Amino acid sequence: MNTKTKLVTLVLAFSMVFSAVGMVIQPVSTVSAADASGTTASISDILKNQRADGGWRKEYKQSTGEWAKSTIDNKATYSEIRRLAKEFKKTNDPRYSAAAIKGINFLLNMQYSNGGWPQVYQSSGYHKHITYNDDAMINVMYMLDEVATRKGDFSFIDSNLANRSKNAVAKGVDAILKTQVVSGGKLTAWGQQHDSSTLKPAGARIYEVPSLTAGESVTIVKFLKTRPSNAKITASIKGAEAWFNKVKITGYRYERANGDSKIIADSKAAPIWARFYEVGTDKPIFIGRDGIVKYKLSDIDKERRGGYAWYGNWPSKL
Repeated sequence: MNTKTKLVTLVLAFSMVFSAVGMVIQPVSTVSAADASGTTASISDILKNQRADGGWRKEYKQSTGEWAKSTIDNKATYSEIRRLAKEFKKTNDPRYSAAAIKGINFLLNMQYSNGGWPQVYQSSGYHKHITYNDDAMINVMYMLDEVATRKGDFSFIDSNLANRSKNAVAKGVDAILKTQVVSGGKLTAWGQQHDSSTLKPAGARIYEVPSLTAGESVTIVKFLKTRPSNAKITASIKGAEAWFNKVKITGYRYERANGDSKIIADSKAAPIWARFYEVGTDKPIFIGRDGIVKYKLSDIDKERRGGYAWYGNWPSKL
């Protein structure tokens, strides 16, 4: 191997190493689950995979179980609707507008009478909870708000569907206000999911127990700030922001690398927030696959320490 070849090989090797490091040590706020099929599928596949109820599965190839049903998890359904509307605006092909309208009607039918949206339509277990996790419900509301005002790619929507979407968003806001947790007489934040009957924070997977979550609560507050102001909305926003300030963690930084993560003392670090806080005590909590609540990240198994973003800087973006 000559000197030039050796140099090229060395550069490629270093590039691969740094690329791998970049994949592991990401800013916490960018770590998320894989997006649903509809975010990258062809328009023809989107049309073919729309279900009879008007929604879409998370993974088009899934044929059994809860995930074979229509869902809003991982950007499913509302992504397809957005892409269809954009395609209709570009081509004026009525197949795309018809499919988008069918999808919008599905989301309106999916909404609970109390204003919340479940993760999966006509589902069981935690999938039927009102779902803020991964910003699912809020992203649906952002889209329906555009439908309601017939903005952008949704200018083809008729006034009846626009009005129904406007009412759905208003009901969704009401659900948001009713699910905000009150602790010690003060408004705080929200859970990743809430029971559709009691409206209290609810658990999902074994390592996701009923709790308050900083990440999704920030997205909720951002949405509330887009609404016409009233006393309830103002109180909700102020209560959440006060809670974010109360539970922020200073003097530490969070690192994820080599399939693990840890929190390290660092007086110069910017504030961070835990992913989950215990309702009532506001203590950061951590849960492994045994489902047991721990109060130190180091106390849960390595697989969950590295496989989940336990801290982030979400509220710093408000």
